[in-house]
Amino acid sequence: MVRKATIDDISAIAELYCEQFREMSKLIPDFIKEGNQNREFLEKTISNDDSDILVYENDIKVVGFVLLQAKIRPDFDFIVPGKFCYIMDMIVTEKQRNKGFGTSLMNSAKDWAKEKGCDFVNLDVLTNNPKAIELYEKLGFSPKAQEMYCWIDK
Repeated sequence: MVRKATIDDISAIAELYCEQFREMSKLIPDFIKEGNQNREFLEKTISNDDSDILVYENDIKVVGFVLLQAKIRPDFDFIVPGKFCYIMDMIVTEKQRNKGFGTSLMNSAKDWAKEKGCDFVNLDVLTNNPKAIELYEKLGFSPKAQEMYCWIDK
């Protein structure tokens, strides 16, 4: 079951963040290391009108979440105005994957975005995370840009 997170869910969300950071540190070790998410950030996200954390609860245990932020596109002459939903993070604990929980979270995220008056949902995904890319493409997401970097010799 997907529902909005409460302050009581922060410990479970923080535990899932540790798992996410551990996995990401293996995928992009030059940029992400194992660590903890800031509790104050999670509290603000839950209490803010333009953000939420939706959790998937299975047998009274939180096994996944999606963190959402409603954002306004910058007011520049060349930018098409509008509001969008940015998915900052999404994870389902490894032992509970491939059971439809991620799909349920993402569909609930789309519903949340619609309720907030957003035009579209935006997210970033690591290019070397094919399972996540497969899920997002199955749910109708498509690429619009590719982030690139270059190390500078020191």
